[in-house]
Amino acid sequence: MERKVKYSYEFKLHCVEEVLKKDRSMESVSNEKAISQTNLRRWVGFYRKYGNKGLLPRKNE
Repeated sequence: MERKVKYSYEFKLHCVEEVLKKDRSMESVSNEKAISQTNLRRWVGFYRKYGNKGLLPRKNE
């Protein structure tokens, strides 16, 4: 059974770029986009560690 993807790759990338490239706070981005700071923090961490691939949906193994 495949996992449901709640947020698209493009949406995650946009949010991460707002934080990293436009120097916005995680709080302001999460409030504006109506997402949790926990999710945004996780996405930024995956992006820093794995690059763009870190934001792609994971495959079930």
